[in-house]
Amino acid sequence: MRGLFDGYRKMEESGEVWFAGANTDSGFKGCYPDFADEGKLERLYIIKGGPGSGKSTMMKRLADEAERRGYPVARYLCGSDPDSLDAVVLDGRIVMLDGTPPHAVESGAPGSVGELVDVSRFWNSGKLEKRRKEIEALAALKAADYASGTRWLAAADAVVREELHRAEELFLREKAEKTARRLIERLGKPEKNGGGILYRYDHAVTMRGRAALSTIELGAARKFVIEDACGTAALFLDLLAREIEIAGFAAEFGLLPLGRRIAGIRVKDAAFYVGTPGDGDAVIRTRRFVSGAPRGPLRLASKVRESCLSAADDALRSAAKHHFALEEIYKDAMDFDALHEAEDTLRNSIMDRLAR
Repeated sequence: MRGLFDGYRKMEESGEVWFAGANTDSGFKGCYPDFADEGKLERLYIIKGGPGSGKSTMMKRLADEAERRGYPVARYLCGSDPDSLDAVVLDGRIVMLDGTPPHAVESGAPGSVGELVDVSRFWNSGKLEKRRKEIEALAALKAADYASGTRWLAAADAVVREELHRAEELFLREKAEKTARRLIERLGKPEKNGGGILYRYDHAVTMRGRAALSTIELGAARKFVIEDACGTAALFLDLLAREIEIAGFAAEFGLLPLGRRIAGIRVKDAAFYVGTPGDGDAVIRTRRFVSGAPRGPLRLASKVRESCLSAADDALRSAAKHHFALEEIYKDAMDFDALHEAEDTLRNSIMDRLAR
């Protein structure tokens, strides 16, 4: 039986890396408000421009330079194209992000905090105007494929709710709660400055297929790997999350794109996540919280959910063809030499600001 956490390929990423958002059952859902709150930042740089106009490359170069200079960097990948960046956070106080749809952003304090980085001034509008019909046709095809993908994700989400309902019938909740509380006790006391939960997508259904990140495991001295049984890993993670909040710990919850189900938890020096255990990892087998064997409806739901997700994968891969065709059109219209010259000036200005 294919589980809720199966089917995601692990990406080889190092450092603090998350998805900036995800394609979900109700469309694209972003996390910008969680890490790009102007009230908490020194500076917010909002990039505006078309596909293929160099936004992601600009952020990659900025992040790499900040890291070379010893500043902590968090990277936020595009939830539709994990090969691209949607945002970078430098030293927790400066953010640069892609402010174009589907994650459109406008500054509430332009000039004083927010700064617009408009890369459209480096493209040749005449070239783009000549290809207007092509651009409009590709954009319409991409939008139609995304709409189809969203409908399939909505269908998958409905099946997930049914799966969890069926899993609950088998779940020995009281026994699982006792285990969750014992695990939380092993964490010691919460931080003196109080708790706070950060929600981050570490799984995404993208134009390149389903992908997952390993950031939850980053820096964890203790790793608790949860082996799923009959879909109860999601129920057990919900229990852990609730106990962590009640205890007042600061923590990060990694999310699945379907129903914002928790896929992993990072708290203090520990990580709890569904996966394959390595040497020295503690294993939590949720089979011990299951009464009976999977029943017909649960097995059927697993198959239907996977079929819906596969259809969503196909729709998004089709969208990718149109998206990357659009990128090529805009790349052809860009003056990248002029863009890179302006980018160098901006990057030096940001480095100076970081050094203050």
